[in-house]
Amino acid sequence: MEIDIEHELDTVAQRVERTRAEAEQRAQRVGPITGKAMSGDGAISVEVRPGGLLSEVKLTPAALSSGSDALAAQIMALADRATRRAGASMYQTLAPVLGPAGEKHLTSLGYEPTDEDDEDEAFDSPLGPLAPRGGRRLPR
Repeated sequence: MEIDIEHELDTVAQRVERTRAEAEQRAQRVGPITGKAMSGDGAISVEVRPGGLLSEVKLTPAALSSGSDALAAQIMALADRATRRAGASMYQTLAPVLGPAGEKHLTSLGYEPTDEDDEDEAFDSPLGPLAPRGGRRLPR
């Protein structure tokens, strides 16, 4: 039995092109893939692209009242949450096109389905509840 290598290579190339075209069409329908997260009080919001590249950070004047260390910690925690959400969006967009083997590759790149608990979790601060105007932190 002889294998026609050229025919096999053409078949693989056609399959790769179909998969690429399907993924491109899905991405166009979905639009830009990003992840967003907002602090519980709405004072800080971030948006990231898959992989964690910050594309937007919004702060209200209230966000600045907690001090620079607390603000930085909140931004980092929100960026982490938004990055997970962007990865989940990437996974949801590409997994149906790539199939089970592609799902493993997406997971290895850090693009995983969202843990539903993450979506509903209210975010206050990684340093604990925000301090009232008097400056003391509330007990946990």
